[in-house]
Amino acid sequence: MGLVLLAAACHPDHPAELPAGRLAALRGTWLLVPEASHADTLCYRRNTYRFKYRPGGRPGFRLGPAQRFVRYDVAPGGGLVAQEGTWTETTTGRLLIHLPELEPAAPDYELEVLDYKQGILRLRRLNERPAVEIIRNP
Repeated sequence: MGLVLLAAACHPDHPAELPAGRLAALRGTWLLVPEASHADTLCYRRNTYRFKYRPGGRPGFRLGPAQRFVRYDVAPGGGLVAQEGTWTETTTGRLLIHLPELEPAAPDYELEVLDYKQGILRLRRLNERPAVEIIRNP
C-alpha cells in the first residue's frame, strides 16, 4: 500500500503538485491544441505529438534550461515567429514570463500550471498581473 502511495506521489503527470523548483521537468517545446483550449485555459502537447496539419503552423512555446523561454507565434502569411525571453518559477506551479524583445514592450505575465495528464499540459493566465496572451490564436 505504501509503495502505491509513493508511486502516485512521484508520478510526473501532476506538475502542479510538484515542490518548488520542479517545473524544470516541463522543459521542452509545447504546441497549442486550440480545440482543447477553453476561455483562459490553454492546452498544449509536446512538439513530438502527431498533430493534424494546420495551415500556417501551430503557436507554442519552449521552456529551456537556465530559465530561457521562447514564444512561437504564427506569422502573417504562415510560419512561426520566435520571441525570446526568460521564465522564473514564482510559486509552486506558477511561471513568470518576461519577453524583452517584443515591440512595443509587453508587461511580464504569470502562468499557472493546472494539470499535466495523458500528455496534455493545461495552463491558465493569471489576472493578478498585467497579462498578455501567451499564444495568439490564429
